[in-house]
Amino acid sequence: MKVFITGASGWVGSHVVPELQKHGHTITAIARSDNSAAALEKQGVKVIRAGLEDVDNLHSSAKEADAVIHLAYIHDFSDYGGRPAQVDFAAIRAMASALEGTNKPFVGTGGALGLAEPQTENESTSFGGPRKAAEDIAFSFTSKGVRPIVVRLSPTTHGEGDHGFIAHLVQCARDSGYSAYVKDSKIRWSAVHVDDAAVLYRLAIEKDLPGGTILHGVAESGIPFSTITKKIGDQLGFETKELEDEDEIKKHFKWMAFLLNFDCNASSKITREKTGWEPKGKGLLEDLETGKYFV
Repeated sequence: MKVFITGASGWVGSHVVPELQKHGHTITAIARSDNSAAALEKQGVKVIRAGLEDVDNLHSSAKEADAVIHLAYIHDFSDYGGRPAQVDFAAIRAMASALEGTNKPFVGTGGALGLAEPQTENESTSFGGPRKAAEDIAFSFTSKGVRPIVVRLSPTTHGEGDHGFIAHLVQCARDSGYSAYVKDSKIRWSAVHVDDAAVLYRLAIEKDLPGGTILHGVAESGIPFSTITKKIGDQLGFETKELEDEDEIKKHFKWMAFLLNFDCNASSKITREKTGWEPKGKGLLEDLETGKYFV
């Protein structure tokens, strides 16, 4: 298939690209910077010099594709629900509208954090917000002859080169001189290795999934957040503290503090049944022991 990708040079996208190529797909991707464009071209990717706000380029590129995978997002938690969300909504509309009447797949990206119980693929996010709105916008194109699919990724999509939540927790510990979790907190995180996530995106376009399908990029469920931060403390040789004071929590975790209100024990049982997906990568705690988070 000819696949158009946003975010191809990002953390997950840089693993999706070789996974698709390995299985015979050809790729067109947007890139804003010279470095991103050069890296993608070196991999044999056709590059369109554009950003997420270039909706005309997004629309025309999607129109030429057999499938679209939308991974890019402006990660600015200081403006959560503001401009980043509005840019995302417009990008989804631009690309999905290009596929109207074709029955082609449009694969968007969501998050598994904060789902309503029992946290299966059938549940919505318990707190709504821009990710839920993005899902709704994508799924509105089901009635217009598009097959929108959303992959909800675990809070931590881990592996070598990860600069996401786990890397942030490691840096928080380095900055404070100790690792930490919130006292009496029962929150859990699901996890997936980035290589397994890439396979799931490939299956999302290869399987004849109906529009409105939600897939969970979850290899492990219900890892206590305190276990994760204790492992980080152990690897750094730091103590791990229970924090109770709200100001201390905000000071230690910085922008991530508000996320510590949301549990993630998401399941991927339905995803595995629908796609045959079988995660094979390292588990999160093993990756913390043997990976390169502390180099």
